[in-house]
Amino acid sequence: MPFAPFIGINHHGQTILLGCALLSSEDIETYRWLLRTWVDCMGGVAPKAIITDQSVPITKAIKLEMPNTRHRWCLWHIMEKQNKKFKSYKYFHEIKGAMSRCVYDSMSVDEFEASWKEFVDLYELKNNAWLYTLYKDRHRWVPTFLTDCFWAGMSTTQRNESVNAFFKGYVNSKTSLKEFVLKYDLALGAKCDKEILAEHQSRNTRYQIVTKFAAERFFQPVYTHYAFQKVMDEVRGCMYTTPSIHTDEEDLESSRWKTLVNLVICR
Repeated sequence: MPFAPFIGINHHGQTILLGCALLSSEDIETYRWLLRTWVDCMGGVAPKAIITDQSVPITKAIKLEMPNTRHRWCLWHIMEKQNKKFKSYKYFHEIKGAMSRCVYDSMSVDEFEASWKEFVDLYELKNNAWLYTLYKDRHRWVPTFLTDCFWAGMSTTQRNESVNAFFKGYVNSKTSLKEFVLKYDLALGAKCDKEILAEHQSRNTRYQIVTKFAAERFFQPVYTHYAFQKVMDEVRGCMYTTPSIHTDEEDLESSRWKTLVNLVICR
């Protein structure tokens, strides 16, 4: 039976299990029941954001059952399909590179729109049905359209796949439903033990700071080790950055620098 785990990330950057289901089918009504039941188990509180694979039944079910939840498609799975969708084209590698630059290098919606139009026109891809469908739903997968929501550093469902691999150590195709409940409880306990250990380490030990920046000293005692490492990465980045003043009104490099500065301040 299809195994559908609900996973999240805690403040230690660890994957946590929020629930799971074994499905008899993968149609819209089944997914609607699944989402409705899961939200009931969560005290009636739907998530603010959710990431899934690009699936029509799942997308429609989320829209009906969790209309206020920000739904994102797994970016990795979409970009991976380039190999299949463009393999018959003469400029296969050039097309892949151009699309990747549109998606990953665009720092604003306007920049993406201009870059995408140039990409489609250059390689004459206006009639490509796959690209047309993706463009219509660009707000679900293109990073620059998704900055209005907190994603805990996730843009793909790779953690979901890691959970599937994790469960293979507990269950297999011959596991009965009764055994599955017991095995799931063991797996959940193992995850909880790791979270308790990380919590203990964060409360009782400290990472050594690498600079005299006030921000680093401020976050050291209040952040978990996982979150503080993110701060230290930003601090190291600042140490190796050589800023320069641009007198141009809004050239590309200037706008990117401003975005970087805002990112550092926000974090």
